[in-house]
Amino acid sequence: MPVLAAATNTSTTATNGTTGAATAAAPAGAAAPFDNSALIYNIDIFLLCVVAFFFLLFLPRGAIRFVHKREWVDGHFLRSVYVEGPKPVVRRPSAKRQDVISPVSRAHMPERERWAPEPSYTEDYMDKWGATTDASHTFLSSHADILRKASTASGHERRRQNVPTHMSGWSTIFAGPAAFLRRSIRPGLTIGKSIILLGYLGVVLYAGLYMSNPLAQPIRAGFVALSQVPVVVIFGTKNNLVGMLIGFGYERLNYIHRFAGRMFVLAANVHAIGYFYDWSADGSFSKKIALPEFTWALVALICADLLLLLSTEVVRSKFYNSIFVPSHVISVVLLLVALCEHVPVAVPYVLCAVGVYGFDRMLRLVKTRVAMARLRPLPDLGVTRVEVPAVNAGWRAGQHVRLRVLSWGMGWRGWMEAHPFTIASVSRSPSGEGLVLLVKKAGDWTNKLYELAQRAEYGEANGLGANVQVVVEGPYGGPGHAIFSSFSGAMFVAGGSGITFALAAVQDLMQKDAEYRSRVRAMELVWCVQDPAQLTPLVPLFSSLLAQSYDGYADLRISVYYTRAPESDDALKMFRNLPPKLTLSPARPRLGKILSGVVDRSAALFSGGRERRRGSGGLTGVIVGVCGPAGLGEGVRKAVGEFDPKRRKSVGGIELHEEYVARSDLA
Repeated sequence: MPVLAAATNTSTTATNGTTGAATAAAPAGAAAPFDNSALIYNIDIFLLCVVAFFFLLFLPRGAIRFVHKREWVDGHFLRSVYVEGPKPVVRRPSAKRQDVISPVSRAHMPERERWAPEPSYTEDYMDKWGATTDASHTFLSSHADILRKASTASGHERRRQNVPTHMSGWSTIFAGPAAFLRRSIRPGLTIGKSIILLGYLGVVLYAGLYMSNPLAQPIRAGFVALSQVPVVVIFGTKNNLVGMLIGFGYERLNYIHRFAGRMFVLAANVHAIGYFYDWSADGSFSKKIALPEFTWALVALICADLLLLLSTEVVRSKFYNSIFVPSHVISVVLLLVALCEHVPVAVPYVLCAVGVYGFDRMLRLVKTRVAMARLRPLPDLGVTRVEVPAVNAGWRAGQHVRLRVLSWGMGWRGWMEAHPFTIASVSRSPSGEGLVLLVKKAGDWTNKLYELAQRAEYGEANGLGANVQVVVEGPYGGPGHAIFSSFSGAMFVAGGSGITFALAAVQDLMQKDAEYRSRVRAMELVWCVQDPAQLTPLVPLFSSLLAQSYDGYADLRISVYYTRAPESDDALKMFRNLPPKLTLSPARPRLGKILSGVVDRSAALFSGGRERRRGSGGLTGVIVGVCGPAGLGEGVRKAVGEFDPKRRKSVGGIELHEEYVARSDLA
């Protein structure tokens, strides 16, 4: 960085990295000095071409998604819309009832009795299996409104007209290479990510070493460092421009942000150390560093090193809001100012970074909603249920929001903190519950929120207000261009708090199934917990979802597995009479066997890829979603990768979607 100040003398010096005197003294026939600025500019253009390649790669699927209005409109901005409440369903008798009532007897029935509504299976089911408790009564309200429909000819016709168009992803088309690229090298790093990072490293090394000796010509490293400034900022913003183009959330591209940041710091230090050595060797260090442009260069170098030191995993996970965020903001501002004061050639790069960051901040402001929320503690799960009725639309299943609670009950600094949480409710729910978050106790802030919810519940019982004001920003992340309802089958695997993603996905598919807007034939929800007692508050919810799937197009099954033995046998007595299709089992799930069952159920009514009776068309594959610990994700990747290729092809392919648990340590 220091000698980049020579660019202030002449434009030739800024471009070539040499002094004006040296240029004047060069022989007339000597070769022109190497144009470092042009090389870095061309490297940036090459990186833009790589982004354009990935954009074109995912464009066809993105175009299919944007054809469907609801899939295009939702997933960008939270809002409030008018939603009609549930209506009573008058439908033709089901196949089961047709077996009881003969055609002859039906012919002699009065018209109004012939097609009269049947007794509600959902109501009977819930009377038997859906008893609620004080800790769980809030779960049920949002799911009893999903209406059943009959498997009639009109229903099949509506389904054929309304179901979304399906387009297989590249991971489905090239299943073998995709499985290889998904293999983990270490937690958070797969072979595919490693290839991308190695390619990026190769580009940076080429830019720094081509026709240049970094020890003798450290000016090149300064240009390389400057070229990384916009890249670091672009991949570090929540509204990631690259992610928007290819359909990836910022959390899935954050690893590039961290890697590009390390490349920036490395290049900056190589650039500075080279000149520090020269100045120390000729005894001019104190004189050179006293010059304003070099003083600012030293400030920029210190800020860059602080950004690296205070961005380690330990600092991000333990001191995200107290150290990581403040140090990031202060260091980045000083760094950008210092770069502009150090050398004018840095100004375009800094302006580009500031423009990208300003665009991100503007969108974050537009995506922010201030509303009142109701807090409820759920002791059995150790979570706080946050319900925001004023926000009831605008998100897709699997997306998350950033939550800020404006209450002094969160502490003197807690009300200023924003934390990400996955949305656990379905958009446009007729129940009126709106946006729902399940916040697990996992730190100081979440513990304070749980205590605030307990005080709010106590205050409500005594006639006091139970609502708090919150700031909700989002939505972010989610399935991108994939449309879950376009698949023939769906399997969602969750670990612990990852159940929020699975619940949102299942509820969304159930609602679309009721509206004849889903192809999904078979659904499986697998939840892995430590203590079987965690199932208690969710039994009413699971019972409601299973009841709604009765006589519907999609068949739902729920399997819960626990890994910690209960303290006594009495703890399992309450689970001996679970509803049909809801099971509780010890040990870990056999994911390969479960996936095989989902594939079989998805293809049960099909022959040669076409449905044997009227329905939604051919098989379109199975979507497998996972959200939870790294070990669980690795197990799901292995089950998908090792699935029998012939069966995979016969069902239309198996696609894997990995949802990241919303955490506060994401930059």
